Amino acid sequence: MTISVKYHINKPLITFSIFCCLLLGLGNAFGQDLSNIGKGKAIGISGGINVNQVGYFASGIEQRRDPYNYFLAGNLNISLYGWSVPLSFSYSNQNSGFQQPFNQYGLSPTYKWITLHAGYRSLTFSKYTLNGHLFLGGGVDITPIEKLKITALFGRFQKAVEEDSTVQNNLPAYKRLGGGFKIAYGDSKDYVNLSIFKAKDEENSLADAPIVNDINPEENLTIGIGFGKVLAKRWVIKGEFASSAITQDTRSEEVSSGNIYDQLSFAFRPRVSSSYYQAFNAAIQYKIKGAGFGIAYEKVDPGYRTLGSYFFNNNFENISFTNTVATLKNKLRVNWRLGVQRNNLDNADLNTLRRISGALNVNYAHSPKMVYTFSYTNFRTVVNFRSQFDQINQVNPFQNLDTLNFRQVAQNANLNTNFVLNDSKEKRQNLNVNVSFQKTSDEQANLEQPTGAKFYNINSSYSRAFSPTFSLNFAFNANITNTALNDNSIFGPSIGLRRTFLDRKLSSNLSVSFNNSYNNGALTSKVANLRLSGNYTFKEKHQFSLNVTGINRFTAGQDENRVEMRFREFTFQFGYNYSFGTN
Repeated sequence: MTISVKYHINKPLITFSIFCCLLLGLGNAFGQDLSNIGKGKAIGISGGINVNQVGYFASGIEQRRDPYNYFLAGNLNISLYGWSVPLSFSYSNQNSGFQQPFNQYGLSPTYKWITLHAGYRSLTFSKYTLNGHLFLGGGVDITPIEKLKITALFGRFQKAVEEDSTVQNNLPAYKRLGGGFKIAYGDSKDYVNLSIFKAKDEENSLADAPIVNDINPEENLTIGIGFGKVLAKRWVIKGEFASSAITQDTRSEEVSSGNIYDQLSFAFRPRVSSSYYQAFNAAIQYKIKGAGFGIAYEKVDPGYRTLGSYFFNNNFENISFTNTVATLKNKLRVNWRLGVQRNNLDNADLNTLRRISGALNVNYAHSPKMVYTFSYTNFRTVVNFRSQFDQINQVNPFQNLDTLNFRQVAQNANLNTNFVLNDSKEKRQNLNVNVSFQKTSDEQANLEQPTGAKFYNINSSYSRAFSPTFSLNFAFNANITNTALNDNSIFGPSIGLRRTFLDRKLSSNLSVSFNNSYNNGALTSKVANLRLSGNYTFKEKHQFSLNVTGINRFTAGQDENRVEMRFREFTFQFGYNYSFGTN
């Protein structure tokens, strides 16, 4: 097998990237430690084979799946001093498949404080610069001293794709090369870092410029600075600033930008189609014994993006407040958060969205055996529509002000109580009750619309271990949904048994549940479920499993003819798994 790689050379970008790689390095990837060479086994092989057979039977309805299916799957992993080559296959009477990783594979060998990267890698500098974008290339990560980390990379971030109208969902693209570096100094508490990422499309990578899709070669240079500092052991300050220059068409005329990018012509040349954006976030926290508070702020310019990220949220401003209190010898802990977010910062859109969110969490441990947890969240969204028709025809600036405001409100509340009735190792008893509530509503012109709903959910369970090998669980569940047109509810109990044998090599589980459904007070269905399973392990490498599932369903007639329906379904599954390894 012969592999050939052909690159069209972009001298400015190559020069910029070589400069980065000579000075700095790459990080945040899985690697192989070369210091292990000569230690332990050079080659390791591990894997497994899994066989499953599934039978199905139904009465009262047409069968909804094949009466018999079988599945065979396996995996093999070969390792050489930490370099892993995983292979897998699957086969059934429905389909078959084989997977191997060589179409996208990468290596990251490590020796002491140096890590090299080659092949397909994905790295992150920050969320504003390079953020998890996959590339084909190489890089280096060095940590010459404890607090200094230097990273760099260069590679292909996008393949060239020719425009072809005969291919469905064809999206042409220019070949994109990119490189950058990040240098960070400090630890998790006190640190400062600088990151620079550059990417540029190769104009000559396509035989013909795309016409139908109107895609142009782009260029991007992003600079980011981050910092963190702990003051007087109580104040924590963090922040990050980034500036991104984007050229939408590198074929456009060069101009003077009137900003710092004029001084960086070796890395980015401002053009007529160039735009410049900024992003910023900062947070400050104050901590004392048993309490703390903080405030965070983030603003991202409309249109902000980077070619080092697949997706980016922009055009928003967000501010949030947090507070934490612990009292009663840490038995009671209260956390709350309040945030406000808005978009359309430049008023260029026809609607503006504002969100107000609040959250409260309370945890009270009356004793190690009795714990209460309560949480509440409230999200309010306000959308102001500014249609051009209303702007032109309104008599005064306050006309339609209320009717164009649309509000959505969502409230969630949850209460959980847990009681340990007996905590002995052999006869443990536990009681848990959980109640949750959710409400959604829409408002327009200060009037609540008939589109909201209320949801109630109650879950209670009791479990008891009679011995280390035998336990019982009983539960009751209730779900209620109220809307303007319908009231739906589901109620039912369930019981489960678990027993182990042969020094826990054989385990068995049995569970039975019943549920009744109602619509506006009328019975709509009854469902009974039976589940039986068993697992047996032989000499650790062989595992056998058997699962039986049965369902008995009754559906009341809802149409004019009041036609009722009863049916039963049974599913049987037998499986065998064998695992091996020489690691």
